[in-house]
Amino acid sequence: MPHTLRQKLADLVLLGTLKPGDRLDEHSLAERFGVSRTPIREAIRQLGASGLVEIRPRRSAVVRSFDRTELSEAFEAMGEIEALCAARAAVRFNEAERLRLRALIAASEDITARKDRAAALEMDFEFHGLLHDGARNWMLKTVAEETRLKITPYSAALFTMESYDADLGRPHCQHADIAEAVLAGDSDRAAALMREHIAQALISLQKFFDETAARPDAPKEKGRT
Repeated sequence: MPHTLRQKLADLVLLGTLKPGDRLDEHSLAERFGVSRTPIREAIRQLGASGLVEIRPRRSAVVRSFDRTELSEAFEAMGEIEALCAARAAVRFNEAERLRLRALIAASEDITARKDRAAALEMDFEFHGLLHDGARNWMLKTVAEETRLKITPYSAALFTMESYDADLGRPHCQHADIAEAVLAGDSDRAAALMREHIAQALISLQKFFDETAARPDAPKEKGRT
């Protein structure tokens, strides 16, 4: 999937392998991941859009410092946007989308039982993407996708980081509850559950940062030493 390389680069930053101020050399990164420089360049561009790296004209991009306030605000906005998508989807889904949502939840249950973190991440993208489509509003979908791009390197880290003991059961249950509300046509409940789902993701991410902050090679937030 297109986001895979982007997430691998993001994980290097979030784990502290690449530290604030480090240059993202396209040649060395291409060698590291066994790809050409073109997909590396695109992945860096996407990370620039997320705020994880700083794009500099005619110079290599660099890893930027974390700002927890900015991250919290991004998740807050994401929660409201995703909640609106879920609410609209609850009253605008067609039958094919309803069937697809049921299938996704059934597949997610199997993925959770297998503890397949990579598949769980793919399922997360599909679940939210389906709700974006089901909202039947091109502008809302565009804003949702652009906002999700900005937080994906952070939210996806909870699935991808080997040093983090991901609890796949929690997001699965949250998705299942949201799906139940959507399929029941309960827009208010779908929106409320989605806000809680996004808020819990932020709490888990903040917990991860707190637990790793003591490491000497951990990424530092802006304003902290």
